[in-house]
Amino acid sequence: MKFACFFGCCLAAACSVSASGEDKPKLPDGPGKETMQRICSSCHGPEIVLGKRLTRDGWSQVVTNMIQRGAQGTDDEFADIVDYLTNTVSAEAVKINVNKATAKELQTGLEISDKDADAILHYREANGDFKSIDDLKKVPGIDAAKIDAKKSKLVF
Repeated sequence: MKFACFFGCCLAAACSVSASGEDKPKLPDGPGKETMQRICSSCHGPEIVLGKRLTRDGWSQVVTNMIQRGAQGTDDEFADIVDYLTNTVSAEAVKINVNKATAKELQTGLEISDKDADAILHYREANGDFKSIDDLKKVPGIDAAKIDAKKSKLVF
């Protein structure tokens, strides 16, 4: 089976040092990283991958799309890539620091509305950093059950 390289033509270039001397984004370590780099490095940079917060199903769809486009690899390698992405950069894997996150990061990472994300930011600005999940649940209008459901993703 072939996997079209969704992660595109930039990975090798993106992993190098920029003109300003700053390091470009790097993929997180984890099982499958080497497979991901080997198969996808001729096509896309890590910023493409790191910018997406897909679920396992989302990553599987991306891989299927790339297979249809002609990327080269085995079924096992593509399964490793989906596992790697799911376990390191997916919506499920990413931790949200509620004291530093933007409204968009809160919305995407916690799967909450724009209104709820904005309410968290305003509460944080008015009352200071959150110390615990209990503090976060004090935000007026926030659904405590939604927050509890995402507690494994929260960092304070």
